[in-house]
Amino acid sequence: MAGGFSLGVNAAEAEAAEEDLQDIEMEETVVTGSRLQGSAQAVLGERKDQAFVADILGSEQISRTGDGDAASALRRVTGLTLVDGKFIYIRGLGERYSSTLLNAASVPSPDPTRSVLPLDLFPSSVIESLSVQKSYSPDLPAYFAGGNVNIRTKSIPNESIFKIGGKLGYNFDNEKSPWYAGGGDDSIGSDDGTRELPAAFEQAFQAGDISTLSGPESVALLGTLNRDISARAESVDPDIGFNVTFGDKIDVADESQFGFLAAVSYKNEWQVGNERNVNNLASSGGQIRINEFADGASTEHEVKWSGLLNFGYDFDANHSFEFNNIYLKDTKDRLRDRQFENTNTINEPDESRRKVDILYEERELFSNQLKGRHNFPEWYNVGVDWYYSRSETERFAPGGFETTFRLDRAGSGFTSQLARDINTTYSFQKLDDEVENWGGNVSIPFYFDDWNLELKAGVDFIDKQRNAENIGITVQTFSIPAQFLPGSDFSQIFSDGNLSQADFTVRLDDTTADGDKYIAATLNDAYYFMASAEIGAEWRVTGGLRYEDFRQVSVPFQPHSNFFSVEGEEIAELPLAEDDVFGSFAVTYSIDSEMQLRFNVSQTTIRPDFRDVSTSFYIDPLTEFLVRGSTSLQGSDIDNFDFRWEWYMETGENLSVAFFYKDITNPIEQIELPSATEGAPQLLTANASDGEVFGLEVEFLKDFSFLGDEYANFFASGNFTVSESEVNICSDNDPNTLCLFEEQLKEALNTTESVTSVITNNSRRLIGHSEWVVNLQLGWDSLDGEHAATLVYNVFGPRIIVPGVNGFEDAEELSFDSLDAVYTWYPTYDSTFKVKLKNILDEEKTIRQEGVDILRETVGTEFSVEYSHEF
Repeated sequence: MAGGFSLGVNAAEAEAAEEDLQDIEMEETVVTGSRLQGSAQAVLGERKDQAFVADILGSEQISRTGDGDAASALRRVTGLTLVDGKFIYIRGLGERYSSTLLNAASVPSPDPTRSVLPLDLFPSSVIESLSVQKSYSPDLPAYFAGGNVNIRTKSIPNESIFKIGGKLGYNFDNEKSPWYAGGGDDSIGSDDGTRELPAAFEQAFQAGDISTLSGPESVALLGTLNRDISARAESVDPDIGFNVTFGDKIDVADESQFGFLAAVSYKNEWQVGNERNVNNLASSGGQIRINEFADGASTEHEVKWSGLLNFGYDFDANHSFEFNNIYLKDTKDRLRDRQFENTNTINEPDESRRKVDILYEERELFSNQLKGRHNFPEWYNVGVDWYYSRSETERFAPGGFETTFRLDRAGSGFTSQLARDINTTYSFQKLDDEVENWGGNVSIPFYFDDWNLELKAGVDFIDKQRNAENIGITVQTFSIPAQFLPGSDFSQIFSDGNLSQADFTVRLDDTTADGDKYIAATLNDAYYFMASAEIGAEWRVTGGLRYEDFRQVSVPFQPHSNFFSVEGEEIAELPLAEDDVFGSFAVTYSIDSEMQLRFNVSQTTIRPDFRDVSTSFYIDPLTEFLVRGSTSLQGSDIDNFDFRWEWYMETGENLSVAFFYKDITNPIEQIELPSATEGAPQLLTANASDGEVFGLEVEFLKDFSFLGDEYANFFASGNFTVSESEVNICSDNDPNTLCLFEEQLKEALNTTESVTSVITNNSRRLIGHSEWVVNLQLGWDSLDGEHAATLVYNVFGPRIIVPGVNGFEDAEELSFDSLDAVYTWYPTYDSTFKVKLKNILDEEKTIRQEGVDILRETVGTEFSVEYSHEF
């Protein structure tokens, strides 16, 4: 930190010395791969010196566990669990209760259903370190509960570097699987226009209702859509990847240096598995009955690109500038070909269904960040830090598709035809999210005989804008003549030859709803003040206040137009505005040079996101349930308490024990709505009355030298968390008044009559909360430093995904025992060879309710080899 506080020395000199020491340690990491100096000690110093409770993962630690992106790496941190491979739950609180920064700057999200950034978007090759701050400090956004994740990308090297690497891998489940033609540029993760909404449809939407078109007009319009969707079994290619890094730092003048770092990486991976979804459960005579399910093959193709281009200029020891640029692209293409049964066929021995669906999405992130750090020794060591960041995320999902075939038994086999009672659907989605974040701070240190003080004041401004649109098209199968329906291949049934037949007719419907197109904006102006005092060698006291002026609005539009879908009083209710002051106080007591105690208390908030206040339904990607928001949704106020004991030994071994407690007012939860017996369940985003979570965290690293010198190169590290949580949906027992949830339920059901709560458990654990989490690592380093091996284990306790209603118990995601192994060989000073084996136990992801697996998904065991060489 510019103008940083230092005991008895010049702040700039102390910072320069610290950077030199870190450079030496990082250089040692690359050469020896030492588990204490490389994987732990390099980040322990930063963690120890933090004024607030934080956990930090360095790039070498991430490499050692073999994790390919930020999301999978963060599950190794104490108290963190990974959901859907993208989102991090910190201390048992769902992803909405955490926030993410990129190099300390706010960034947008390409996820249409969540405001938080999907962390699988960041490959480990661009990450310098991951910092998880678990106690709040006023220089962070007040949107904070579980914690804040700061993704710090690779920094400019201190000397010339040129490094190349490659990867080859395979999942043992990747046998022949159903697939379709797609587009010509799928191998590079871009649609070539095959899946895009044809211009003819855009013109038809502007002209009027497409359901009123004549038969020939509808057939001609249908002919412009992509119909080459075969779902034929094909062989799957192995996983491949490469990365290149080039950088240097050049002396410009006596004290001036210019540096740069450029990096690019590419991954092309396949995942074949089996996926089962149960969309509807019912109870009859005390027996649980499945009304609808889909079960069968799933094939997913993923292409990832990342690019990094950073520049830095050190004018002298006191003034430096950085210009960081990052580009990330993640394309996922998934086809599922599954048996599908509902109430019409589930008990019919001679009739069955087959559903084919496709999800295609391109997610991109562009980020440009300009920063400056300045120290003024001649002005009492005043420090000035400033930054400007502009980031944009885009999600392009044009390939949404779903169709269903009817299978009738004929002798020993089945005959197939397109189902006449279930329509074929297409969807086209676009989302653009932009964030501008700028600000800075001024700090000044004061030095006294036996204590020192640093004062810091800063500003932080965030301007966020989102544009989103979802277009749905239905092909009415009832309108197609029966002679064209037989077959099991969609591309043949809707071939150009069939569409050219004079008696082929079809009806198209536009299923785009009000609110599927919307614009939204957020402004958050923040001002903060902090003070930090070091009293003797034992005490450090830090505190401060943050004032935030928050404004947000989300405006829905009528389909295919720029006209609002709301009017009158509804428009006045759209904006959300609030301002408040948030405080934080932290104390660190050093027992001796190795041991210290920390205490922190703070107040923070969690505010509703754009989707949370929208009444339009969207599909949750994890459960595939329908979710909608509440226009009257309120933010959650949180009181946070942290206490941690830490022991950092000179050898790099360490031990820490922490206790945390959080009291939440009006927690935001998702609760199932009363719905029809057919189709996917519907969830309402609403406020509960109150909630709390508390727990104990333990973290350690210990070598085996106590067993003898020959075991000193073995070590064990890990952490575990045990915690409890409770949320009360309605705490108001007065029968004459409604709690906040009941008011929001009445709004969602569009009724003025009194409502009876449909939830099974008024008091339960928070959604996503695991009562225990365990991470363990067993490592070995050869005495000559040329070999290293690590066995990595991760498991979490069952967590509620969907709360039960109408007497049904809560749906829980079951524990997943993740066991991975990584072996690294350094054949030369400049080369690295790595072998990974992931999910050795071949575990499956399972969500269970009333003894029924409502979601079961195979993951498979993955084997890969990587090689890198530095020139």
